[in-house]
Amino acid sequence: MALLLRIVFGIHIVAGAVALLVFWIPLVTRKGGRTHRAFGWVYVAAAATVAVTGIGSAVRLVVERSGGGPHRGRPWAGVFLVYVGLFAAESALLGVRALGPKARLTRLDRAVDLIPPLLLVAGGLLLAAFGIAEERLLLVLFAALGAAQGIAHFRTFRTPSSSREGQLLAHMGAMGTSCITTLTAFVVVNAPRLGMRRFDPSVWFVPIVVLGLGLTILRRHHAKRLANGAARLE
Repeated sequence: MALLLRIVFGIHIVAGAVALLVFWIPLVTRKGGRTHRAFGWVYVAAAATVAVTGIGSAVRLVVERSGGGPHRGRPWAGVFLVYVGLFAAESALLGVRALGPKARLTRLDRAVDLIPPLLLVAGGLLLAAFGIAEERLLLVLFAALGAAQGIAHFRTFRTPSSSREGQLLAHMGAMGTSCITTLTAFVVVNAPRLGMRRFDPSVWFVPIVVLGLGLTILRRHHAKRLANGAARLE
């Protein structure tokens, strides 16, 4: 079991590194172009892998509670990181599905699309309860953020935009959110090297607030361009 958990954790690390290395490429290349699409799919695959292997990584952290690992006595760290992976993967999924042909979706397709945001909401409620029990403010705050995001994404999936402009903006917002989560996780993991505590709430929310503000400004800029008849997002 220990060997299997180490393998899963290794895959988790590699997938996270890949996501971190490629997430910026679709942001700076021509939207809809070959490079944008190719590296976009690489990022989505990496984000999905991070989310799935995050479960195994959480088990590893919980097991270390009784050992001598760096997270001894902190099983909540594993639970938290699983939710972070779910957050990034769910946002990436919305980013992909936002551009899909809505007319071809069956009732089953639409029902399946609602599962990830519902998981984000349900996971947020559980994480908040866990955070209250463990007296961890960070868990409660991040759970609230994730649940709010899940509700917003649920509404997007339930009533998807019929306009191309709306689809493009939904794609940009969701993929941007996923990238922000990935980058924030990287900052937190390396926080000790910067002289900061890894699970200090400020380490998590400063990048989220700053990058989130940047994403909001970028979306508004492209919304104006699309409203003025721009053919595509650049």
